[in-house]
Amino acid sequence: MNLIYKLFKAGALISLVAMIAAVTIQVFARFFLESAPHWTEEAARIFFVYSVGFGTAIGIKNGDFIRLDLITKYLPEWLNKWLNFFTDVAVVVFAIILTVHSVKFVQLGMDELSPALQITMGFVFISITLIGLSVILFTFANLYHSFKRK
Repeated sequence: MNLIYKLFKAGALISLVAMIAAVTIQVFARFFLESAPHWTEEAARIFFVYSVGFGTAIGIKNGDFIRLDLITKYLPEWLNKWLNFFTDVAVVVFAIILTVHSVKFVQLGMDELSPALQITMGFVFISITLIGLSVILFTFANLYHSFKRK
């Protein structure tokens, strides 16, 4: 699991650096060249989407997502554990639905090309599948570790 986590961290870092590079090229070209490359805006958008896709897994693993502390503050500990369990189950169910439907979306995008980069949009849309799979994987890992501690 640590290897997968490291791969997601590397993917997030690479996506973020690539997005910053594309935006930097765009800004530099607008100020110092006659015209800016037409592909930089689209590339930055795609790299942003992938940084979110990879970053979702990191956020789940580290427990960085927001939970309703107002409710859990007034509940007994045993009820908080069950509430967290059902919340995680609901998140997994949502992620499974997202992943299943994202596969159809990727298939639709395989025949479409992006306007500037001329890459298949299926490559862009598969980031949704990546998000769904990472949510499922890392939420199950969190559930496993929470039961292992008991």
